[in-house]
Amino acid sequence: MESTVKPKTMGQEINLLKSIRRIEPRNVALGLLIGCFLVTFAYFSMTKFDTFRFFMVNSPSTENVATPSGAFVQNMVSVDSEQPDLDNEAQNVPTGGENRNISSINSNNSSIISKIDLISEESVESTVQELDDSIIEETKETTDACDKKHELCSTRNESASNKASTNTSISSTVPPLIDSKLSDTTIENKSKTEIKKQVPLCDLSQRRIDKCEIEGDVRIIGRNATVMWVPSPESDGGPDYERKVWQIKPYPRKEDPAAMSHVRIVTVKPMDGPDDAPACMDHRDVPAIVFSDRGYTGNYFHDFTDVLIPIFTTARRFQGEVEFLVTDFRIYWIMKYLPIFKNLTKYDLVDFDSDEQVRCYKKAYIGLTSHDDFGIDPDRIPERYTLVDFTRFMRTTYGLERDIAEIPIQKTLGRKPRLMIVARAKTRRFMNLDEIVRAAEKLGFEVVATEAINELVKFSVVVNSCDAIMGVHGAGLTNMVFLPINTVFIQILPWGGLEWVAGNYFKRPVQKMKLKYLQYDITPEESTLIEEYPRNHTVFTDPASIRRQGWNAMKEVFLDKQNVRLNIKRFRPTLKKALKHLNSEDS
Repeated sequence: MESTVKPKTMGQEINLLKSIRRIEPRNVALGLLIGCFLVTFAYFSMTKFDTFRFFMVNSPSTENVATPSGAFVQNMVSVDSEQPDLDNEAQNVPTGGENRNISSINSNNSSIISKIDLISEESVESTVQELDDSIIEETKETTDACDKKHELCSTRNESASNKASTNTSISSTVPPLIDSKLSDTTIENKSKTEIKKQVPLCDLSQRRIDKCEIEGDVRIIGRNATVMWVPSPESDGGPDYERKVWQIKPYPRKEDPAAMSHVRIVTVKPMDGPDDAPACMDHRDVPAIVFSDRGYTGNYFHDFTDVLIPIFTTARRFQGEVEFLVTDFRIYWIMKYLPIFKNLTKYDLVDFDSDEQVRCYKKAYIGLTSHDDFGIDPDRIPERYTLVDFTRFMRTTYGLERDIAEIPIQKTLGRKPRLMIVARAKTRRFMNLDEIVRAAEKLGFEVVATEAINELVKFSVVVNSCDAIMGVHGAGLTNMVFLPINTVFIQILPWGGLEWVAGNYFKRPVQKMKLKYLQYDITPEESTLIEEYPRNHTVFTDPASIRRQGWNAMKEVFLDKQNVRLNIKRFRPTLKKALKHLNSEDS
């Protein structure tokens, strides 16, 4: 049975081979090529793909692309082809089962390409080149259209994507992307939410002063004592402030009714919009600082602790590029300290209360930075200024030569240490000044006894030439700001238990200025109060009871009525300590 079937089969195969042999090889190649394209076309027509971005890859290089979600996509980018703008467009990437379709395409394409390679290169080359040109042209047109519209490519791109799938490289780590319109809206809404978070215009939490710090479109009318924040385009990007009106007295003694009673109120308020605010008459690119020179100014100590130190702390950072608007403007007071103001601002000071212009700024401060009596807290300001910075600023302002004392004085300068005695003319006077001078000179001091004068330009030079200063507690000791670093400060404390006053107003600041602090507490016998009250009076037996009656009672008895007669023998050791410091090579 098998022998009869076998010859018949072999005969049929021989006949088939003879028939094939008569077909020209060129027709076989053409048929195979057409067949391959028909299979490929049928497969692509029946397979559905989501649109995805691709690049023609010849010499691949990687590029990181930021997506709306914040992820980074690593794409293979051709260095030979034109690059579309990826920063403004979203991308859709197939996921799940569609990835399997892509793998299938790549697998099928590999087999197709292998078959085509069997065909002569001469017959296939022209056809493949036409196909590549068509793909590149269609891709470029589609990409340009997407770039112009800034949205996802239309479905007509699918055909070009499918044709070029054999030349596409897609990272497997690409996450699904959000629709670009939805993403842009979400980001915009989030941005608006952050900007619209409202903050107060002013800060009332500080112990010494209420102050405001305003950014954006700030308009100020001094005559009306009004500062306005306007939510205009110029305020975009800055804080959004609470719609609340504030009443501020820009002077740093807010808990002292007597000091604040003469300070003008400044109204700080937000406006509804540009149309609701007065038009600008004077534009400034520098910030404004609004402050009062009233309160307790006129007292030498308060001039510094309430205005000059706070204005330095607030304005020094601007290096002159700041404008001062002074309410309660007193020309004689401004002129007294004009060198200080000129060293802090390049602009003329504005008499705030008389100013009728609408002045416009990008930033304004209402009130000064004030930390403590005669103090600066470096931890509370970005520039970390200290009292050493302030006293150095004062010495520079008045052109003083000595910044640091040349210790040991006697050996270095070849002269005796110079002692300034601040001789008060009214209250808390030295009743035996001549005796004190003789004792100091006998110990080895050169003595300058004088009452502080208003001509600071001249007096600051005298103070700076000295190596030590001494006096009864009072405003005249404020001249310590002109002393060189490492000199000596001697405070004579009147009777009355005034340790807190002495420590807070002078001891602490003096030490922070890097001066040597010495204190001498007088006895009842060294006070002229002994001439007015018997020794068993509460003034001597219970001075705290006087202090408990309040500042005015304490001031009247212990500050206004009291003068001092130093016991030279008892006081001499204090002078010796000062002299030892100034002549020591270890100081």
